[in-house]
Amino acid sequence: MGSFGPCYYSFYYNPQPCFIYLIVICVLGIVAIIVSQWDMFATPQYRRVRVGVFLGLGLSGIIPTLHYVISEGFLKAATIGQMGWLMLMASLYITGAALYAARIPERFFPGKCDIWFHSPQLFHIFVAAGAFVHFYGVSNLQEFCFMISGGCSEEDTL
Repeated sequence: MGSFGPCYYSFYYNPQPCFIYLIVICVLGIVAIIVSQWDMFATPQYRRVRVGVFLGLGLSGIIPTLHYVISEGFLKAATIGQMGWLMLMASLYITGAALYAARIPERFFPGKCDIWFHSPQLFHIFVAAGAFVHFYGVSNLQEFCFMISGGCSEEDTL
């Protein structure tokens, strides 16, 4: 859910789609929390459901990204919108989820990856790397938004 910060900054001056996208991500995030915390979904038979929910959560950013590219143009999306960093973040998240879903590397090396480098660990490594990339991209996006708006006025400060 935290990866949807770019939606806020990208649609800062267009509040209706921003609000809709943020509501959708909140609903998807709540579903992801339920699936990850409910013991029923912790069983092996629901592994694909868990992966599907997390992939759906991650891929839900495609629609706002396409909306931004169509409304603002590819050049603005790639520069000001920091689309390249966000695509790298998405690639890291998806790679981690794919390794987790496919049980790589323990599928190919049974018993060798029980303590180190098993798929849940790799998933978390890729997610952490994606979070760092995301932070960098959103920091740049926020900086562009701040520069365009001319900074904070006295009434905006606390």
